[in-house]
Amino acid sequence: MKSHPTGELSAIEKEVIAEVRTLRAAPRDALSAALLEDSAALAHHFILASHGTVQLRFSAIARELGVEIRTLERAFVRRYQRTLTQFQVETRLAFSKWLLGLLPPTKISVVAEILGYVLVRDFNRFFKKHMLESPAEWGRRERERIAHLSSTARK
Repeated sequence: MKSHPTGELSAIEKEVIAEVRTLRAAPRDALSAALLEDSAALAHHFILASHGTVQLRFSAIARELGVEIRTLERAFVRRYQRTLTQFQVETRLAFSKWLLGLLPPTKISVVAEILGYVLVRDFNRFFKKHMLESPAEWGRRERERIAHLSSTARK
């Protein structure tokens, strides 16, 4: 996994901060004001929009939203009953499973890159930790399951 020095933002973090700034610059209507006031909902949106990428860290984003990271965490847990990290992991895992289940098989290196991993072995380790099998094994089994369902549905 690529780490960034404290001051260096990833491309996805820069994108999210630009989106927050765009919201702030927009004419003050009820919708933009409500979005800016609900930091937990914005964080939820950013995690979903980035598929839970590992390069999305919330410390700089919390500062841009004008809240402390602990305040953002507490609001997120209160609203979604899980931490930012837990939700990022769940989202990343769900998206990686969707990609790995595609026909023809998606290359594991491509899935790793999409999710922000620099090293494929880091993605393999993440996936195996949560799914108890490698991405290649899981993908092959899932594609077989889908093919079996498709063939039985045609009969």
